Amino acid sequence: MFIEPHLGLPMFQNILEDVAFHALINEGLRRGNVESFDIQQAFVRTSFPQRFVRLILILYAPGHRRILVTRAISDGPVGFADLLQRLILHPRRAQLTATKFRLQIDFVQDVPRPLDFLVMSMETQDERHFEIGVDGLLIRGGDDKLHVFAPGDGYVRSIMGVGQLRDYLSRVHGTDFLKESSFECFRSSSFIATSKGWCALYRGHPVVGKINRKKIEQALGLAIDHIKHTQQPDGKFLYYYDAATDSKRDHEHPSRNPVKNPYYNILRHCGGAITCLFHEKLTHRGDTLAHVVRAIDYLLKQARLQNYNGHEGAYIYSEKKAKLGGSGIALYLLAQYERVSGDIQYRIWADRLACHLVNQITASGEFIYYNIYLDKPVTEADNTSHFSFFYPGEAVCGLAAYLHLVKHEQRSHVFEKLHLALHFLLNVRPIIRASEYSVLPSDGWLMMGIMELWDFEDMRNPQYSDFVFSDARKMIDHMYKVTNAPYPDYAGSFYYNFGDYPYADGARCEGLLGAYELAIKMGDTATAEELWQAICLAAWALMHLVNTEDSIYFAPKPDIALGGIRFKYTRQWFRIDTIQHVASFFAKILPYWESSIDRSSLVPVSDQSHENI
Repeated sequence: MFIEPHLGLPMFQNILEDVAFHALINEGLRRGNVESFDIQQAFVRTSFPQRFVRLILILYAPGHRRILVTRAISDGPVGFADLLQRLILHPRRAQLTATKFRLQIDFVQDVPRPLDFLVMSMETQDERHFEIGVDGLLIRGGDDKLHVFAPGDGYVRSIMGVGQLRDYLSRVHGTDFLKESSFECFRSSSFIATSKGWCALYRGHPVVGKINRKKIEQALGLAIDHIKHTQQPDGKFLYYYDAATDSKRDHEHPSRNPVKNPYYNILRHCGGAITCLFHEKLTHRGDTLAHVVRAIDYLLKQARLQNYNGHEGAYIYSEKKAKLGGSGIALYLLAQYERVSGDIQYRIWADRLACHLVNQITASGEFIYYNIYLDKPVTEADNTSHFSFFYPGEAVCGLAAYLHLVKHEQRSHVFEKLHLALHFLLNVRPIIRASEYSVLPSDGWLMMGIMELWDFEDMRNPQYSDFVFSDARKMIDHMYKVTNAPYPDYAGSFYYNFGDYPYADGARCEGLLGAYELAIKMGDTATAEELWQAICLAAWALMHLVNTEDSIYFAPKPDIALGGIRFKYTRQWFRIDTIQHVASFFAKILPYWESSIDRSSLVPVSDQSHENI
């Protein structure tokens, strides 16, 4: 039996007095005037902590540098009113409150403890430990000023590790200043103003609360709206965005200027359209199909024809490369589009891509990973030096989806080649490429491909299903549970080594869901139920990556940040494929989320009375 995951998380339910206090503060900030007595009387009636040693107020508004004020507090209501008055009198306050603004309140309830900045670490579990997003810093230097790095600033400033924190503070304050400073570590109860009152924050992000169908649908809807809103006229999607800095500079290529030298991964481009298709399959609304067509038309401009013994094939060429995975996901997109829409206009291109992929399977069963690499053809002899762990699974997935489009007599040759490829992937690759494997499996595409292939009797092999279920169980073995999570919001996320920072991963979750769907197809209800419990817990973890209106209070451009789905808990980067994997997972999980019996009862969820969180 599961324990509810909210244990240890701040539970907050707006009462009428909280909403009234919110309105009073907002009006005072806008007007630039508030009666201290009114604030004091209103504060004592709220649900907020009434005893605390320090108070921090942070005012945010899009396009403006935030304002932070703080003071040690001896008298809660009076101290709150005094600090609010100080915020109101700040010379930049009127600039921020002239537009849409948000107020964050942090109550420090325990006395901060001294901390050695030079030896603090995420890895140690002693007095040196510093948990990004949960712990904050008070910094006192030679300038006689108190500098605050609030706990949620790990999230706001897009910082995930202590090394990154040191780099950030060095840029802000200077290395010499930090060497001469003293540091204290503290934690706080944190709240952000919302349109309806207040929302509790944990690790800078709104507390997720109970996972249910409505929240998953809302997260999916936000992602789809973001994809549609940011798609360019030529069909390309917003490839990468850093919501903390309003930048498109890719963290993997920091020296590449996104304007002068834009990078665009065609494989990930397909992911944006695939997400729209899964949403369309779920809702039958039809409002994303035009976006999918625009994306496909851009994709096929990157296609090149090639002859294979009299048969016309095609591959996708982009950024001086023709990747197996690029053509595999392209075929998956075209096949899914035809299956969802019934439109056969792209069938000829699906046939060509399938021809290419089948011809990339060598006599040994190994795929050729690149047809072209940096504008040079890749031969079978060159293949070893261009290995890719994920491309074969993407190719298998593409061919599996394609097989649903063609007649039985057209499948036999593809079946034969796929059996050869799967023998290599499941029996040979783990031996000759052992160094590429980790304790946490990652080949979700291959798991989904085998699930798709199970629709064909000729492709049902116990070894294939055993692989899928084995990898799924290994994933679950490396998933934080409520009973062992070092911090409550770790539950449902993955780790390589226990104690790792939470790694909620949509791609792996799609693999888990593929295993669940395979168990359903096989009638294995015991395995399906076992997997479902982990899938729902993983869905709860993934909600921490979703940019809702209440989670982007800090963003310079909220209209772009909204609906993005981030890489990590306290990283503000997102890319079209991070949106794809999580949103597609949400779209595919919803048909199994029974309306008559709320399947979320299987997961550790928060108390239903806190639905506003």
